[in-house]
Amino acid sequence: MKKNILIVGGSSGVGLELARHYVNEGHRVCITGRKDRGLANVQFVKLNITASVDDLSKGISNLTASFQDVHTLVYAAGFLQRGSIETLDDEALTTMTNVGLLAPMMLVARLKPIAPTPLKLLLITSSSQYTPRPKEPAYSATKAGMAMLGASLVRDPGFGKVLVAAPSGIRTPFWEKTDEDTSTMLDPVWTAEQIVALSGGSFKYRYAKLLRNPARVEVVETLDNDFAFID
Repeated sequence: MKKNILIVGGSSGVGLELARHYVNEGHRVCITGRKDRGLANVQFVKLNITASVDDLSKGISNLTASFQDVHTLVYAAGFLQRGSIETLDDEALTTMTNVGLLAPMMLVARLKPIAPTPLKLLLITSSSQYTPRPKEPAYSATKAGMAMLGASLVRDPGFGKVLVAAPSGIRTPFWEKTDEDTSTMLDPVWTAEQIVALSGGSFKYRYAKLLRNPARVEVVETLDNDFAFID
């Protein structure tokens, strides 16, 4: 079955690689971001998530009107500002919260009632979801929150499968202007391939870590339709 797949945060990194994969598979794909990469046969809708809740609400309403009948939502957007909590200003805190938690909640709230089939969710978080770091308090909190959002939504019959994938650092253009060591970071193509593989098969909920050095996948939990564990 060919599906309509919406990828939020699809203009770079893993989101972009997933878009390429799904288009090659013949699906109808829409990506969002701040910049149109001009990917062939992919619809682009600009969605710049800032500290403004009003702008976010309007942007998401425009997005859901521009790309309809969504079968699968892939949420790959992220925004990281490092620092101890007192050094992060209100704009940084609000933007991280909007990107990491409020935007996916607004999206599923709008998409669930109009989805042609129970909405499938692929939520891409981060190792910060389960590894507390002193310079990432807000970022870690939003990633952990998005993971719990997925684990809670899957218990609503209005949703189909839910995959929560938590990759470690990924080599993307984001790191180019930093002093971050990317030598052991995950390749975005490999990461996208693992997410596609993890999303396949028969399950209701799956949570997996994508680890690095060496690159590997650790499936933490898989549940069936009765929320019983699958080995």
